[in-house]
Amino acid sequence: MPIEDRQHWNEVINAMREVVHGKHGTARKIGLDIEYEIAGKTGTAQVFGLKEEEKYDADKLAKKLHDHSLFIAFAPVAEPRIAIAIVVEHGGSGSAVAAPIARTILDKFLEKSAS
Repeated sequence: MPIEDRQHWNEVINAMREVVHGKHGTARKIGLDIEYEIAGKTGTAQVFGLKEEEKYDADKLAKKLHDHSLFIAFAPVAEPRIAIAIVVEHGGSGSAVAAPIARTILDKFLEKSAS
């Protein structure tokens, strides 16, 4: 792989690492008190479109119209052993719903594979 391609990959991986371990990362809460590093990306997928002047208010919507919660990740960053994608239908925020689920699964997998 050409050096410039590796640099691009390293930039993407570092950005994904910052999602969990950076002070402004959207999933930083799942990176607290952790013994390994996760590279991840949070996301939210809209179920329906809003008009320009409309505001999204989940409390006023039927559950079936709530956004989907997304999180993808791999770990440990230095030597990945697991990659995961979590989708929670109508779950809302990826950082609040899907990311903690991923952390639980990653913890169990890495704990088991270490023994």
